[in-house]
Amino acid sequence: MDKDRVGHWLTLAANLGVIVGIAFLVLEIRQNSDIATAQVRLDYAAGWRSIDGQRQDEAFAQVYSRSILDPDQLSFSEVVQLDGYYVGVIDQMQSAYTASRAGLRSGRFEDVAREVAILYFSNAFSQAWWQQARESWSGLENSDFQGIMDEAIGAAGKRGNQEFYEGILRSLSPGAERADN
Repeated sequence: MDKDRVGHWLTLAANLGVIVGIAFLVLEIRQNSDIATAQVRLDYAAGWRSIDGQRQDEAFAQVYSRSILDPDQLSFSEVVQLDGYYVGVIDQMQSAYTASRAGLRSGRFEDVAREVAILYFSNAFSQAWWQQARESWSGLENSDFQGIMDEAIGAAGKRGNQEFYEGILRSLSPGAERADN
C-alpha cells in the first residue's frame, strides 16, 4: 500500500509539474507575442518617420510643395523623386496591410488606408501617381490591397493637402484668431 501511495503522490507531483510547466510556457508565449507586436509597431512607426523625414529636407520640401501647388511645373527628375517618396508610402501601407491580416495591428486596415489617403494622397499629383503606379500592386496576393487603396485614394479629394498647409499658414498670420485668446 505504501508503494501505491508513493506512486500516487509521484504521479500527482508529476502532473502538477506538467501544469506548472504549461503555465510558464503560456506566459512565455504571451510575452513573446507582446514583444513581437511591440517590434512590429516600432518598425511601422520608424518607417513613417523615415518617409516624413524626407519632407524636412529643404530641397525635397520645395519639390513636395510644387507637387501640391503647381504639379504641372515639375521636372522629370522631380517626378522621379516624388515617385520614390510615394513608393515608400505605399510600401508602408503594404506593411500595415500584412500586419493587419496577420492580426498584429488592431483596427481595420480600411480605416488606416482612409487616414493615409487623406494625409498623403489628397492632391492631384499623388492621385495621378497612384493611377500610374497602381498596377504594381495588382497581383493576386495584392488585389484586395489595391482595391482598398483605390477606394481610399479616390475618396481623399484633390485639395486636402493644400487646404491643410494653407490652414496652418492662416492660423499663423497676424490678425488670425488664436486659440489661446
